[in-house]
Amino acid sequence: MKDVILTVYGFTQKYLHQLVADLPEEQLVAQPVAGQTLNHAAFLLSHLAWAEDAALGLLGVKPRLGGEWKEMAAMGTTPQADRARYPSKDSLLTTLDEVHARLVTAYGEAAPELLAQPAPERMRARFATIGIAASGLMTSHRSMHLGQLSAWRRALGYPGVF
Repeated sequence: MKDVILTVYGFTQKYLHQLVADLPEEQLVAQPVAGQTLNHAAFLLSHLAWAEDAALGLLGVKPRLGGEWKEMAAMGTTPQADRARYPSKDSLLTTLDEVHARLVTAYGEAAPELLAQPAPERMRARFATIGIAASGLMTSHRSMHLGQLSAWRRALGYPGVF
C-alpha cells in the first residue's frame, strides 16, 4: 500500500508545480471573487508545506518549519492579501520540494508498528492511526487543497492544467 500512497503523492507534487508555473508573484494573493476570502496560492502553498512538515513529526522525524509558518498557514488561519507576508514563489516551491522529499523518505521507511499506532488525540476523529493520518495528509488533504488552487486560478481566468 505504501507504493500506492507514494505514487499518488509524487503525482500531486508534479501537479502542484503545474498549477503555479504560469502565476506571477503579485497574483499569488489575488482574491478573484468580490466579497469572498478564498484560499489563494501563497496561502495554499504555505499551508501544504507547514502541514506536511508537521506530518513528519508523526513519523518520528523532527519538523523544520518554525512558528512563523504555523502563524502564516496553520489550520484556522485566514489567507492575507499582503504579498509580503508569504515567501516568494520560488522559496515556497523549494520548501515544498524539500518537505516532499523528506516525507517520501520518512513514510517509505516507517515501520508497520509505527504506522499502526493510534494517531494523536487531536487527529483521531479524522484519522485513527499514524499511518492513516500520514497517508491522508499526503493524499486527500493535499488533493483537496490542490482542487482549491485549481478553482482559484480558474476564477482568475487561467486555463486548466490537467
